[in-house]
Amino acid sequence: MAIRSVSFLLLVLPLLSAPWCQASSGAQSRDFPWSGGDEISTVVYPGAGKQLLLMLPSERGVSPRQAPLAEGFARQGVETWVVDLHGTLFLPPGTGSLRDVPADMMAELVQYAVATGKQVYLMATGRSAALALKAARQWQMDHPRQAGLGGMILFHPDLYRLTPQGGTAPEFLPVTDATNLPIYLFQPMNASARWHLNELVERLQKGGSDVLVQRLQDVGNGFHLRPHYSDLEEETSARLPSLIKQAMRLLEPYARPREAIDLSLKSEAGAGGSTLGAGAELRRFSGISDAPPLRLTDLRGIEYDLAKYRGQVVLVNFWATWCPPCVEEIPSLQRLAERQAGKAFRVLTVDVGEDAATVRAFMDQFKVDFPVLMDPDGTAVRQWRVYAFPTSFVIDRSGVVRYSLFGALEWDAPEVVARIEELLREQ
Repeated sequence: MAIRSVSFLLLVLPLLSAPWCQASSGAQSRDFPWSGGDEISTVVYPGAGKQLLLMLPSERGVSPRQAPLAEGFARQGVETWVVDLHGTLFLPPGTGSLRDVPADMMAELVQYAVATGKQVYLMATGRSAALALKAARQWQMDHPRQAGLGGMILFHPDLYRLTPQGGTAPEFLPVTDATNLPIYLFQPMNASARWHLNELVERLQKGGSDVLVQRLQDVGNGFHLRPHYSDLEEETSARLPSLIKQAMRLLEPYARPREAIDLSLKSEAGAGGSTLGAGAELRRFSGISDAPPLRLTDLRGIEYDLAKYRGQVVLVNFWATWCPPCVEEIPSLQRLAERQAGKAFRVLTVDVGEDAATVRAFMDQFKVDFPVLMDPDGTAVRQWRVYAFPTSFVIDRSGVVRYSLFGALEWDAPEVVARIEELLREQ
């Protein structure tokens, strides 16, 4: 099924600056009882319209930037509830912190929202999207055929059990296939997930979800929540109240009571665990053995073909200029290349999704000898099954992938050099 893409012009709204717990829009702290014992801490931003937005935090907790966003939504007439799950359950912010949040607790909060008589939407970012999906399904099971839950608004949802190691197929959380509510998906274009968007949408549609997609140019993951952001990311954040209001209007025709899918969910223990840094060391490659084709031109227009490097050990590194870990490892890649100079070893880096002028200007600040190949349309990143940047592969003399990892590495660290030189000694 094809992705339904959405694009339109919008008025830019000013983005206010204020602590998350304070607002000029009459926001009030409110605790909702939960049958499990705790009270669910929220801040309610009243809106005069017929929609209500439940805004889940990221794994890092409630961001100071959520308050001005919520105020903007309220000005658009959308009542907004900012949910403080970390404060409610005394969770330390960080990767995996939302893994054990009870779905029934969130389902009860959804019912409180539905009881207002407004059309309710869940908004989640990154890995918190999995919690939104589980909460929605739990609410469907608790309130079969009840109206009131209009759908979900997700920013770059991460629905993998773990970020796939380079070259391997992803394993989605079971709830991905057990979701049948309408979904509006915002996908930042400065993100590796953009190259696998079709795959994610197909999985969501598999359960019966109607999925609308809007691509956001010049922004990265978490652009609206991070403490550090570019001018373009700030501008896009300021547009979000209008974007969200439009998303709700576009989802409205798909809103109808839906029963939960009869699917036995497997244990998801550890599903929200850490994926960052999971590739902090070279790992024996467990995917396909022969390296996929790689035939690209560099910044000077010279063509490189991986097949011509048979007999050499080759490090292939996928990256982008907007990826901080990618940038951090550039100097160590150069040091590794210098250390192996004169040997049957090559470093080939592949910039994904950017134009040559951008990359050339960026690389002017580095002194490197290895080529930077260009993959502007993501053909290579899909062939090599790259799901996160940076992702690297080490290929032996016979053209077989021996090691892979995602995440930055000190490439001239002794243990890394030892493995490279071990491959160089092989005949």
